[in-house]
Amino acid sequence: MHVIAVSEFMRTLFIILVATPFILLWSAALLDLIRGRHSGWGIVGWMLVIFLIPILGPMIYFALRTPTRDEVDQQYLATRELERARAAHPTGGMGMGP
Repeated sequence: MHVIAVSEFMRTLFIILVATPFILLWSAALLDLIRGRHSGWGIVGWMLVIFLIPILGPMIYFALRTPTRDEVDQQYLATRELERARAAHPTGGMGMGP
C-alpha cells in the first residue's frame, strides 16, 4: 500500500516539476508561431520542428525566429531608458581625487 502512495507522489512531482515547464514552452512556441508573420509553409515547417523535436524544437524556434517590429522598438526604448538612468547617476564616490 505504501509503494502505491510513493509512486503517485513521484508521478505528481514529475508532472509538476518536469513536464509542466516543457508543456508551457511548447505551448508558447505554438502560440507565437500562429500569431507571427510566417507564411503557410513556414508555419507547417516550424510546427514539424516543434512537434518532432519535443524539447529542443521550441528552443530552436525561439533562438532562430526574427523579432517583430514591436519587439525591436521595445528593446530600443528599454536600452535608451537604461542609458538615461545611468547618465543621471554617475559612478564614483565623493572621495578625495588626485
